[in-house]
Amino acid sequence: MTLKKTLLLIVLLLVAFWSSAQDQSYSDCLIKTNSRWGAPCEKCESYVEGYKRDWSGTYQIDLKNTCRDVIEVKVAVQEKNGTWRTFPVRALGPSESMNAFACEGSGKYLYWVRRANDTEIVLPSDQEIITEYMKR
Repeated sequence: MTLKKTLLLIVLLLVAFWSSAQDQSYSDCLIKTNSRWGAPCEKCESYVEGYKRDWSGTYQIDLKNTCRDVIEVKVAVQEKNGTWRTFPVRALGPSESMNAFACEGSGKYLYWVRRANDTEIVLPSDQEIITEYMKR
């Protein structure tokens, strides 16, 4: 009788674990590990007098996948004028990081996350982000 109870308990625990894994929000997997204002950014080409590069307005963020699953991430960082600098969808493995930036940043950023190859969740296109979140 105790063997049956033990097996039943194990089965129930496995079902509970599997159920909670299905409810996981993969956006919880992505965390901001760092942000920087005014750090050099090779892709930003702002100059001041005498052709000296100026990074004083750059805003950069570092995002990290904290889960054991591979996730796909879409990121947008807002420029000071209200437009969004978008980045291509990027796959991040466990503990992998990515960087995103705005050359004249406002300090705002958005991101969308899904489990890798999850076709039920559609990440927004660049055009959808630019039009939907303009001036927000």
